[in-house]
Amino acid sequence: MNIPDLAIVIVNWNTADLLRACLSSVYENSGSAFAACVVDNASSDGSADMVAATFPQVRLIRNSSNTGFSRASNAGLRSFGFGSGEAAPRYGLLLNPDTVVPPVAFSRMIDFFDMRPDAGAAGPKLILPDGSLDPDQPSSGSAIGSLAIHRVHRLS
Repeated sequence: MNIPDLAIVIVNWNTADLLRACLSSVYENSGSAFAACVVDNASSDGSADMVAATFPQVRLIRNSSNTGFSRASNAGLRSFGFGSGEAAPRYGLLLNPDTVVPPVAFSRMIDFFDMRPDAGAAGPKLILPDGSLDPDQPSSGSAIGSLAIHRVHRLS
């Protein structure tokens, strides 16, 4: 079994249209080996069925209830072997379903961590659709520099 460099976990609850755009952008990425998992928290909008039909390469975990972000994230990470003692990808990414990822984001992220083995976490620069910085982003800047994740919609 080939283990990808990057495991991407997306926790979803009733964001089918945003999730479709997010996953489309994920699979437009090049230059890195990755695998994605969507953990659906009992959505009622057809999100899980959309993932199964449109993105069959995605690992899909269908929760029977909304277990919350943390528990769902952990389930997705465990599905890749994190925390189990089994072989796991070198890196994990928790990605919100309301993001559009630039085409080189994952290779830049992997390069960042490969060049800085002392780094344990990084946060991308969040760019709104109009090109401005997300006002909810901390002002300290981006640990990844030129990597930008485009936030297309703020979930309430």
